[in-house]
Amino acid sequence: MKRKQIAVCDEERDYTLRFAEYAGRHGNPLFVVHGFTGLEEFLEDTKEHPADIVLLSKKYTKDLKKEEYPGQIICLSEEEYQEEEPEYPVIYKYQSCLRILKKAYDIYAERTPASLGTALRLGKMKRIGIFSPLGRIGKTSFALALGKELAKQRRTLYLNVEEFSGFESLYPSGGQTLSELVYFMKQGKKAFACKLESITGKIGSLSYIPPVKSPLELRDIKKEDWEELLTALEKESRYEFVILDLSFGAEGIFDLLEACDTIYMPVASDETARAKLWQYREAIKLLELEEILEKTKEIAFPGIEQLGGYAKTEGKRWSKN
Repeated sequence: MKRKQIAVCDEERDYTLRFAEYAGRHGNPLFVVHGFTGLEEFLEDTKEHPADIVLLSKKYTKDLKKEEYPGQIICLSEEEYQEEEPEYPVIYKYQSCLRILKKAYDIYAERTPASLGTALRLGKMKRIGIFSPLGRIGKTSFALALGKELAKQRRTLYLNVEEFSGFESLYPSGGQTLSELVYFMKQGKKAFACKLESITGKIGSLSYIPPVKSPLELRDIKKEDWEELLTALEKESRYEFVILDLSFGAEGIFDLLEACDTIYMPVASDETARAKLWQYREAIKLLELEEILEKTKEIAFPGIEQLGGYAKTEGKRWSKN
């Protein structure tokens, strides 16, 4: 996958240099960022290889017409509000570099007609499912602990597929969610990897797609949408592992379980839990999906310390694969 070019061109030298430096250290590996302090310098330097995204000072937009440059031009404005319809998409200049980049990725994804290409990684993206027919069993705690441990060594994405994840309270993002990503795919737009990067958040080194905010949104995602999403992640994302925190709220849950390479199933030993687990196993056999049981590892934790320790052990084991 060839890296896309982002050019930031602004008359404030310190702003431009700090932006390019930050983006180089903390930005997206799909893009490389170059800084320019003058329009002539920018045009001359990108004449042979035009930038794909141009973050251009409002001052310079007056001297550059859309038809004169092939890249996606985005105006960096010093004003938070626009009184008239601008010629270019506008991003407020004085906010965090990360917010500016995510907004730029989103604008580019929505407007570009081309895919970023196929991801080059060593081997197949591993799909690790975390699922249990029991509630209040530490499923999400283990999924996050495993994801954080894996992310120390390998590029890992966490995907919560629950009706009530609680993420908006635990990790408020205020931005787009899984729903917007699926809607983007349904529209047939091509720059999936770019759209993905505009949405994902971070918990330490672990990337995550903000979950849906309503059970109704989750029910709108059909089983063919899940298949398309996993295929797109495999083909176009840079992730080596995806952690699927699953629930019966997802349409096509058994298809999702079948798509996993391994499934961790937290269990308990009380009488009610044993009865529910028995019924779950019998249902799997009735549906002739014994393969799901064969790749399921049942795990039990007396306390949070044991949960964290097992997640660390399994994370290290997967990292070596």
